[in-house]
Amino acid sequence: MRNLVKIFPHLLIWTIVLIVPTYLVSREGVFDLKPFYSYTVRIAIFAILFYFNYFYLIEKFLFKRKIILYVVINIALIAVLVMLQTVISESIMATIPPDIQDGMREGHPRMERGKHRGPGGPPFMRFIIDYMSIIFVIGLSVAIKTTIRWYRDSINFEKVKSVQLEADLRNLRSQLNPHFLFNTLNNIYSLIAIDPNRAQDAVHRLSNLLRYVMYDNDEKFVPMDKELEFTKNYIDLMKLRLGPSVKLNITIENAGSKDLIASLMFITLIENAFKHGINNGENSFIDISILVDSGKGVLCTVENSFVEKNVNLESEKSGIGLANLSKRLELLYPNKHEFVVENRTNSFFTMLRIDFSKTEVEV
Repeated sequence: MRNLVKIFPHLLIWTIVLIVPTYLVSREGVFDLKPFYSYTVRIAIFAILFYFNYFYLIEKFLFKRKIILYVVINIALIAVLVMLQTVISESIMATIPPDIQDGMREGHPRMERGKHRGPGGPPFMRFIIDYMSIIFVIGLSVAIKTTIRWYRDSINFEKVKSVQLEADLRNLRSQLNPHFLFNTLNNIYSLIAIDPNRAQDAVHRLSNLLRYVMYDNDEKFVPMDKELEFTKNYIDLMKLRLGPSVKLNITIENAGSKDLIASLMFITLIENAFKHGINNGENSFIDISILVDSGKGVLCTVENSFVEKNVNLESEKSGIGLANLSKRLELLYPNKHEFVVENRTNSFFTMLRIDFSKTEVEV
């Protein structure tokens, strides 16, 4: 059925091409077989040139950059078909009795013997028109074949791009989750020696966090309130090991936003601040701000004291985190985000802004 759908438009077009000239000749009251037979043979030649190029020559030679060979084969093919056209036309006319041809010409001044020069005027003009038509048919075949191939390649490219996107995201998340777990377990390990009860509570909190990471955020995008709740729980877990010399300022404002956001989007910035920005033996600070403007976007800024030098996207100590976040943003929010990482004089600053007004989220 699908093949029939593909073939039908071709049959319809060629049928119309053959029928229309018959209708135009008949309106004059005289149906002259010779011009019609010549026209039919010419159309058959055009069809052969078109489809032989379309189904074989273009794919075999032109698309493989064998242009000279493609042109030579077409020239040879045209020469053979033109000679074949002449032989067939003469053979067809030989089957029509002369008296019938003379009867068809009666009352038709243009068809009187010795005066008819056929369509197109002088032989030289007919020659130019015929070969221009042949070039047009071949060019049309190339244009249609190229357009179809471009359209098919575009669809395939989008499919490959989509598959690659999903693979990259899965790879990035698989790297993020062990990284997050490793750092959190180190925090709990440090807490066990200080306060076992608080360490036990931290294990409970960690189990809730891991449940979210492993099960609750299987979708590419999650509700904003769930992501913020996870972020708050993570911060509470990290606070357990802070000493009095560390100042922690937290501002998280959502106001009931129903927006969706890529999961684990803020944790990398916050984790980096806790890992590299505090020293319980010295005065240090962490400022975290997440502001959600419903339907418009979200702004997350994290600034911490400069305890460890040279913490940036390329730093080994920063690990995979910030570099992966940058990749995820490019994949999930292309041209819809702003990500800033700055080594300031006495602090390390990161800023993430996502514009929801430009984002079409597919869950």
